[in-house]
Amino acid sequence: MSEEALKQKKEFVSKLAERIKKFKVIAVADIRNYPDRHLQAIRKKLRGKADMIVAKNSLISRALENAGKGAELTSSMTGPTALILTDMNPFQLYRLVKQGKGKAAAKPGQVAPYDIVIPAGETSLPPGPVLSELKQGGVNAQIKGGKVVIATDSVVAKAGQKISDAASKALQKLGIEPFEVMLNIHAAWEDKLVYKKDVLDVDEQKFLDDLRRCASEALNLSLAASYPTKQNIQLMLQKAHLNSRSLALNANIYEKDVIDAILAKANAHANALKSKIGA
Repeated sequence: MSEEALKQKKEFVSKLAERIKKFKVIAVADIRNYPDRHLQAIRKKLRGKADMIVAKNSLISRALENAGKGAELTSSMTGPTALILTDMNPFQLYRLVKQGKGKAAAKPGQVAPYDIVIPAGETSLPPGPVLSELKQGGVNAQIKGGKVVIATDSVVAKAGQKISDAASKALQKLGIEPFEVMLNIHAAWEDKLVYKKDVLDVDEQKFLDDLRRCASEALNLSLAASYPTKQNIQLMLQKAHLNSRSLALNANIYEKDVIDAILAKANAHANALKSKIGA
């Protein structure tokens, strides 16, 4: 390596280390097989909220070490890496990236995540060599009324199978992008803690449902244990009022809140006795 190239690398590492020092959160993402157009789209989505730097893993590792922050992320850099610097918390960052999911074309050799089916119907393709290309890809294509038509739903790849070159070309001809892609954040660092992908990927709806269920169970427990809190005090007072009213009524305690009910009960008993005597 020439002295000039070595100097440029040192300058890059130094400048990147200074940038790293300015942010609270550092994340690393694997960009292997991540389409360039999606990379540009996520850059745009993160603009003003996070910085994204794509560089060699060795340079990123040195910069992290020089900055004294996030060196623990090095073990999570297993492929071509994008470094993300932000002041958002790791969960906000992951959610923002997850919202930027996109579609991608199938490449030969990729494994189908599910049965890839081309639905029956007309296409915008003109008749010609494309017909044989579609058939080679497993598509039941025909020409009707001067148009290429998919005669029946056609499975070009079963779940778990590798996509053939012919199937890949057929999908591209039809403009079908069967794969869902997102920036693959492996880990994020904040205040000396590393959050891995399995922790960051929160099912928000499930989390809210669990939170509501726990709150409901906690409220029921506090009521059953007669443990007063700000959240249950009104319910406890209502319960106490009902219990005291029921006690006063059953014990015939002459109190203004139950006297009408006691008199009504006595009247009902008197009428029942009267009917028996009369009988």
